[in-house]
Amino acid sequence: MVKKNKKTYHSFVDADGSRHMQCKTCGGYVGVSDKTAAVTCSHCVAIYQMAKFPETLPKSHRYKPTGRPAGWHWMVEFVDKDGNVFHKGKEQPDLKGSLPSTKIKPVKRKSKKKLTADEKMFERAKEYKKKLKIKRNTK
Repeated sequence: MVKKNKKTYHSFVDADGSRHMQCKTCGGYVGVSDKTAAVTCSHCVAIYQMAKFPETLPKSHRYKPTGRPAGWHWMVEFVDKDGNVFHKGKEQPDLKGSLPSTKIKPVKRKSKKKLTADEKMFERAKEYKKKLKIKRNTK
């Protein structure tokens, strides 16, 4: 029969007499009893369990769109598509269905084409000429 080489992990005893031992996975220190040969910290056990049993993990809290526009709760009055009425984000159940839904205007974003180096130079030259013209007219 072959003897196994017993691996020893670093441990130390505090001034108050409590013993701490190095985790065999990450190297962190954990409080243990006097007869302990090796220890795995709670953090490493949790990681191991998550890897081995992923179905036990809680479902992630992802953003679920409500269909309401950004900033609806800051509006003085907002009526969603179901007829729920909100005044500054607080629902008013007694007014449900009494008002038409709020029309939301899409934000128009201006897309500016990227200028080449020459076009930038000509733009700066135009601005410079305007400044010179203003200077001449104010004198």
